[in-house]
Amino acid sequence: MGNQIKLGVIGDPIDHSMSPLIHAQFAEALGLKINYKPFHVVERDLDEFIESFFAEGGYGLNITLPHKLNCVRSANILSSEVELLGAANTLSKNSNNEIIASSTDGLGFIRDCSDKNIEISNKRVLILGAGGASQSIIPAIARMNPTKLMIDNRSPDKTEHLVTKFSSLGLQPFQHDNEPIDLLINATSAALSGSFNWNIQNQLNEETIFYDLSYGKASVKFFSWASQFSKNRFDGTGMLIAQAAFSFQLWFDTFPDISNIKLSNTDD
Repeated sequence: MGNQIKLGVIGDPIDHSMSPLIHAQFAEALGLKINYKPFHVVERDLDEFIESFFAEGGYGLNITLPHKLNCVRSANILSSEVELLGAANTLSKNSNNEIIASSTDGLGFIRDCSDKNIEISNKRVLILGAGGASQSIIPAIARMNPTKLMIDNRSPDKTEHLVTKFSSLGLQPFQHDNEPIDLLINATSAALSGSFNWNIQNQLNEETIFYDLSYGKASVKFFSWASQFSKNRFDGTGMLIAQAAFSFQLWFDTFPDISNIKLSNTDD
């Protein structure tokens, strides 16, 4: 593997990625010499980039938007989570030079909830948004046995698609039934345009926990809306660090210390 272990993250755009900063700190703490770079890869170059990255000694890749679905094509082996999701965020290579696709987003979310004492078992959980971000955490949440796992989206057909896809996990479309929501997860990108609003006010209260999968500037509008109900608000920084740590563990068989990771810039 040469002097430095070749790693990277691919996306379009990629400039905002915190992954190089996070993995550099993991490696330093463990005395590993890595060369972890961000790569701007457009869709048409995706398969070719992944193939040549690993052919030229690459050890592991993280995948961010919009490539989480299509990167799976380049893998020889899919983890059970990836088979279920149809999406991956981590690629690694085994001793037979086969590319393995894994997903650590769900693990990262659950780990961060655990670190923050956010309970999921026997709780009513609602996810807003039906894109890749919400899909990536649904199986992991379902394994924690919530009382109800619900999804709501601006376009109902997308909600139906996900409810069908994850029906075996008990995912349900959201229903206005006046039952309080214990954990509200924002997986929409709505907060990036205009102000945030969702018509579920009568099911939110000061006990409700608000969790935004985004972080930095992207969370401001969601938090501003949530602040009228509850002080229990968390952004996705902890999940970001934890999913990176699970990727790191896939590559190096060691779960790094995630307690003191510094993100010098969370304007993402």
